Amino acid sequence: MNLFTKLFFLHFLFSVVALSELEGQQYIWTQKASLPAAARHRCAVLNIGGRAYLGLGHYNVMGDVLFDDWWEYDPGTNSWTQKANFGGGKRLGPAYFTIGNKGYVGTGRDITGTNYNDLWEYDPMTNKWTQKASFAGSARRMAVGFPIGNKGYIGTGEGPTNYLASLWEYDPSTNSWTQKASYPPGGRFAATGFSIGNKGYLGTGEDNTGNSSNDFYEYDPATNVWTLKANVPGVAREAACGFSYNGKGYIGTGEDYQSGNSQSDFYEYDPTTNSWDTIANFAGTARRYMVGVSLGTRAYAGTGTSGNNFNDWWEYGNLSAVDELNPEDRVSIFPNPFSESAALRITNPGELQIEKLQIKVFDNTGKEILPLIIRNADSFVIRRGDIAAGIYFLRLISENKIIATKKFIIQ
Repeated sequence: MNLFTKLFFLHFLFSVVALSELEGQQYIWTQKASLPAAARHRCAVLNIGGRAYLGLGHYNVMGDVLFDDWWEYDPGTNSWTQKANFGGGKRLGPAYFTIGNKGYVGTGRDITGTNYNDLWEYDPMTNKWTQKASFAGSARRMAVGFPIGNKGYIGTGEGPTNYLASLWEYDPSTNSWTQKASYPPGGRFAATGFSIGNKGYLGTGEDNTGNSSNDFYEYDPATNVWTLKANVPGVAREAACGFSYNGKGYIGTGEDYQSGNSQSDFYEYDPTTNSWDTIANFAGTARRYMVGVSLGTRAYAGTGTSGNNFNDWWEYGNLSAVDELNPEDRVSIFPNPFSESAALRITNPGELQIEKLQIKVFDNTGKEILPLIIRNADSFVIRRGDIAAGIYFLRLISENKIIATKKFIIQ
């Protein structure tokens, strides 16, 4: 395998991979660096700027212990860094979503058994939490959160007396909530959800009769309508792990009500065909309440419980994408962060036919922007111009192949 082929399959962010390029490739689970903190379940996890942010949750082996810590996972270095504790205090079963360069975490339950309806915004640039307008629905735990476009959604979950079906939309530009169409089957506890493109998806969970479910619905914010889709295969389950990745949805693990057994099976949903395929079982111990998140060309999942709590962390991705080289090593930007300009240098430019390279810059939503990049041999200068402060990603492209991605911050 030549250098370009190896580099092409490495981690890069906000890339769109053609389905024809994915055919025939084997996807596997690979264990990565564990969360360097207490094992737990019912956590929150977010993708902000191509890094995972994970925290909160609890364990209840020897009494109920809750957490408010917050950790950043860098897939490029396979390392964790502790960040500012969650602003709302120790919490389990929160809902969460990402919009742009910010993460949002809210609702959940505290150590006294009190449910919350607050919402907090996390800014990774400043490493600060800011309280926002409280969730307008009933206080709840184990609700589902997902983003669609520039709006966030929280729905279902457990209220004070029963499981809830209501869905609410959060607009960060106005810091306000709007009620939307309720989840059609009714109240649901420990369901799972995610978004693909401009649609939201929600399914599984425990209903108000105490039974696990395997139904699956699509939500269209343009029409405010839920549509029943193909059921999730396998046993009916609750407390499953769900995430979207490469334009498809993934649901697996969890617990089925009838046996009480934790599961390890996983399934892939294709919204274009409304069909499910079986994929490789989760490679860790079967469990419930695991969280998952997609970071570019890989997905990650971990924590959870089977009666024993876990702090392990697993990567799901293409077997061809062996990390023989770190694409971040191909490009350096200094200083980073910067305010007005920064120097860009490419490692081993002779291997890359520098005259044929393309350099593209994208914001945290995947939108391409055009800063002024001045070329001088293997060195470049990035000038800020009128670009807003934020997190950005630079792609290095050779012969239509993305061979490196570099994150940078403009202050």
